[in-house]
Amino acid sequence: MKKIIVLLCLFVLVCSPVFAFIYQVKILTKEEIKNLKDSQIQDVYVDVMIEKKASETFHQRSGFAPKEYQQYKELLGMVIRLRQEMLERKIEASPIDEWIK
Repeated sequence: MKKIIVLLCLFVLVCSPVFAFIYQVKILTKEEIKNLKDSQIQDVYVDVMIEKKASETFHQRSGFAPKEYQQYKELLGMVIRLRQEMLERKIEASPIDEWIK
């Protein structure tokens, strides 16, 4: 019995840090995105694209839990909202997908 408890504790300690890093980007609303300055929108877009690529890589190896799936959808939605705002402002997006392959 003690072995099982020790193994469970070790499992929790090892797995907790893995989930702590997922989705460190704050999901912004459409209004919050509109209020960003041009220089800020480019920085946020870069951060979101990096987070997206990192999470895709992570999930390809471990799969999705329902909560993580919802978070991933929110992250993708933010990418779309940022791109829409960038198009309205005529801000060209950096070719991040090419850079982080």
